[in-house]
Amino acid sequence: MDSPPNTGSDRESCDSDRHRKRRNTDQSPVYEPTSVDRISDLHDSLLVHILSLLPIEDAVKTQVLSKRWQHLFTHIPSLVFRYVYRDSYHSDEEYDESDPMRDFVTFVEKTLTLCNCSKLKKLGVYFEYVSDYVCNVDLWARIAAGKGTEELHLEFDSEEDFFDESDRYELPQLLYSNSSFRELRFSRCHVVPKGVVAWNSLKKLSIGYVKLSDDVIQKILEGSPVLEILEFYFFYGIKCLRVGNANLKKLVLRDIWEDIWEDTLSDEEQIDNSDLEISGPNLQSLEILGHLKSCRVGDVSSLVDATLNCDLLNLIIDDDESILNMLKGLLESLAHVKNITLGKWVMQVLSMMEAKGLRSPLLECECLTLDTDIQKAVLHGIANLLESSPNLKTLVITLSSSGYRQYFWPIVTELLNYDEKHYWTSQKRTFKCLMLHLTEVKFSGVSWNYLDLYFSFVQFLLKNARVLQKMVIDAPREDGRNPTEVSLKLLSFPRSSPNVVVMCSERNG
Repeated sequence: MDSPPNTGSDRESCDSDRHRKRRNTDQSPVYEPTSVDRISDLHDSLLVHILSLLPIEDAVKTQVLSKRWQHLFTHIPSLVFRYVYRDSYHSDEEYDESDPMRDFVTFVEKTLTLCNCSKLKKLGVYFEYVSDYVCNVDLWARIAAGKGTEELHLEFDSEEDFFDESDRYELPQLLYSNSSFRELRFSRCHVVPKGVVAWNSLKKLSIGYVKLSDDVIQKILEGSPVLEILEFYFFYGIKCLRVGNANLKKLVLRDIWEDIWEDTLSDEEQIDNSDLEISGPNLQSLEILGHLKSCRVGDVSSLVDATLNCDLLNLIIDDDESILNMLKGLLESLAHVKNITLGKWVMQVLSMMEAKGLRSPLLECECLTLDTDIQKAVLHGIANLLESSPNLKTLVITLSSSGYRQYFWPIVTELLNYDEKHYWTSQKRTFKCLMLHLTEVKFSGVSWNYLDLYFSFVQFLLKNARVLQKMVIDAPREDGRNPTEVSLKLLSFPRSSPNVVVMCSERNG
């Protein structure tokens, strides 16, 4: 069908339309503002998940956004409260008469009271406890127990001396009988169960800054049949730690309270300086860290990983015989362990053994990590370990995060009278692990301040490790150091293994 002819008015209308189109093309496009609230389209469960990623203080503030948001924060399943310390004075130096600690306690209590979760995944409270708040913390404990909390952390700080037991929170007995707990962390709390412990679901337990006893520990172990990880830190009072639980695979002992504070203890509380006895036939991992008293290790026949990164306080520095015997006994107990990590204190004791012509017990270790800088005081110890670890496959050297410390200065100065720069080139003995098994070496956190000692050791390994496959050197980036020059020097060293790959990398310190 033919289209109807255009009339004059039609032509005017078309001209007007063309004029408008032309005018619009000459201008920037105009975008209409959108009013779509995409957050409101989200389901409540997703909003609660987003809130759970925020600090609880910020999550609670969202209740003022709208009526819908008013109660969303009450459904957050993981609640962590941390008291942030601040001065009592404002920047204008006017005294602030508010009580921030009391405000914090009130906030915790109100938030927990409003909580609408039938079950809490986690409750953590970190603040400076004083006995004024005992009723408040008791309420938090009841709420945690009543809501079937899986993970409970009560970690308290104190301005008082570590040993002051007078103002500590005593865990209520209702917490000792709860099958919902899967992880517990208590710091500066009295742990004294008066009845049976029933932590039937507990997988991980960490207790610190506390006086303990053998009886309490045994009661806890008997009441925690599926416990897998046990940690004690800054503790005292334990004499014999026998871990017989079939499921307990990892034991961590970190820092005993030092003798320096003994004058703050009563006669009954004095630290016993006798050896701490440790045994656990089902343990797979044992870590002995920090400042501890001397210890003896019994049956740890299932152990796969062991860490001795500690220094032992109750040994007399000048009595090198007792020090050497103690470490020898520890290493004999760990002779079957495949993965061993040793710290700088142990390495310096091993250097004394080497200087006296004594050998470390023969080890079945396949992966050895040395957490120490390469200094004169540890070179003898490294050689001692290489000789006593014939099956060694992997060697890792890490720069200790605690820095370098000379533990036995008078003894070491007398025994280690040699030129450390030529120590490795002067070695005449044969190391079985270098001949047959060592395939990987890694240096992590190398300090360029002592580069000559690292170069000397690297050169020794490359020259003598016949089956070495890979050497990785990871060092912090330092001003004034040419990484290319360092790399070229390392790559120029002769190698006995034709397949070894040397990789050098620098990272920001």
